[in-house]
Amino acid sequence: MKARDRRVWILGLVIAIAVMMAVMSMPQVLKPVARFIVKSMGPYWILAVFIIGIIHGLKPDEHTWSITISYGLMQRNTRGVITAVAVFAGALTLVWTLMSALAGQLMGLLDTSLLDPYVDIIVGLTMIGVAAYLVFGNHEHTEEVKTADYKVIWIHGLAAAFGGDFFIVLILTIALIPLISPGLSFLVGLAFGIGSLIAQSVIVIAVYKGIVRSVRDWGTVAMAGRIALGILGLFMIGLGVTSLILPIEWGDTVY
Repeated sequence: MKARDRRVWILGLVIAIAVMMAVMSMPQVLKPVARFIVKSMGPYWILAVFIIGIIHGLKPDEHTWSITISYGLMQRNTRGVITAVAVFAGALTLVWTLMSALAGQLMGLLDTSLLDPYVDIIVGLTMIGVAAYLVFGNHEHTEEVKTADYKVIWIHGLAAAFGGDFFIVLILTIALIPLISPGLSFLVGLAFGIGSLIAQSVIVIAVYKGIVRSVRDWGTVAMAGRIALGILGLFMIGLGVTSLILPIEWGDTVY
């Protein structure tokens, strides 16, 4: 194995392990925090949801910066990083907006938490597929290093939107229905998504700049991002399978 290849794998493993540790060490605190913020801010509900969205974006899980960082590292510049995060988080926001609008009409009859394990597995398979295409595809004979297709990032975002803290959007919508018109319920998902997008962008840009300046070789960073994406895909599948097997999820005791 060449020295550059070793650096790529080491950097990819370090990034993946760091993200996995962040995900596993983060307690499931968003629900109690969201409840407190909504109660405290009263009529300023849209600002409350926006703040909760920012907190969500800062919290590592299967559809925040812990995933978008891999796509961010595959971009040549900060503009590309922002675009990658915006495409991923934009897909999330679209789903959340539509579902909060629907929940506003149905008053939250769906228990989407049951979908979490399956979403983790689907997201993991998507990540592995994208990583395999970028790592093993015949891209090295071109002058440009292959980056993740924005269409693929969009599809990944749509799949990831139904997992993790998605139920928070529905809970917030149901809780706020007495205060707002059902026709405005879409604003819950929209504000939540925009807040999450902003928070993710800040973290991913900071990590991207730090790693690129440290490594000083964008090609190595991009390849490491691909490796990390594949490893994190395996991690997500593991989380999904574990959730299906175990009767209690690792974060359930927090509530």
